[in-house]
Amino acid sequence: MSGEAISSAILTIASIICAFSFVSVVYPSVISAGDPIISRTNAMGDQIQTDFEILHETTADEGSEVHIWVKNVGPKGISSGLIPRSDLFFGEVGKFERIPYDENGSLAPCWNYSIEQNNDDNWDKGETLQIRLKPVDVPVSRVKYFIKFSAYNGVSEEAYFTVS
Repeated sequence: MSGEAISSAILTIASIICAFSFVSVVYPSVISAGDPIISRTNAMGDQIQTDFEILHETTADEGSEVHIWVKNVGPKGISSGLIPRSDLFFGEVGKFERIPYDENGSLAPCWNYSIEQNNDDNWDKGETLQIRLKPVDVPVSRVKYFIKFSAYNGVSEEAYFTVS
């Protein structure tokens, strides 16, 4: 009888050890499988809360610059560290290019920005971003130009305008 009790105890302990080993191997895999889903859900939430609108565009400094006003109409503010990670596309329709960001605005082509109605460094809801774009070539009258502003998270807005 005692031999059966010892055998049962050994089998029970071995079963428990196997069960714990299985759980310790499988559980991290199950948990990490949810990480991409959570990450994608967070990214989608960020995109849903980001919204802006191109209000107006015009030439300045005798045509050597293009000024573009973009209003944040979404519920989410965008920190000043993320604005330079945005993409700006500009050019004649069908011949546009990505314009690099340059904080000093000394290169051509380049763009930089300032935030109007601002009390901090963030682009908050209701505030307007004034983009100063220095194209390589001065925009020509009666030519249709394309502008696309794409935020760091892929949300974008585009517009067409003609220099008069």
